[in-house]
Amino acid sequence: MVSVGLLAISVSVALAVRTYSRWRLVRKTFNEGLPAEGRVLDAYVLPGDQGRPGLQHAIVGFRAADGREYRLDMDTDRREPLGMQMRLHYLPSSPERALLVEAGRGTVRTVLTLLVLVCLGLVGILLTVVGLP
Repeated sequence: MVSVGLLAISVSVALAVRTYSRWRLVRKTFNEGLPAEGRVLDAYVLPGDQGRPGLQHAIVGFRAADGREYRLDMDTDRREPLGMQMRLHYLPSSPERALLVEAGRGTVRTVLTLLVLVCLGLVGILLTVVGLP
């Protein structure tokens, strides 16, 4: 029981740190990043499984402020028509991590994920305490 509890604690802490650092990167990209206009160059769908619909993807090309061109494979909520303009934000230090403006900052999803991870950590603490002799 103790080892399962310790495993649950370590997994929840690791995932919480990863989720929080990703959320901070998204915030930094939106707050400090440069805007760019991208264009959908290609689109495809990854097939779904177990009755779930497929995942829509768009290949978006844009030109950074330094003149370099980038192509990003982004998952989207809907099928995007070829040639459609899309607004992006990117950090000059890492334009290959550009984010779609319409995707938003993901704050609600991040908070819910962190709440689930806190619950997992509490279950791990409970299992660890119960398993001690």
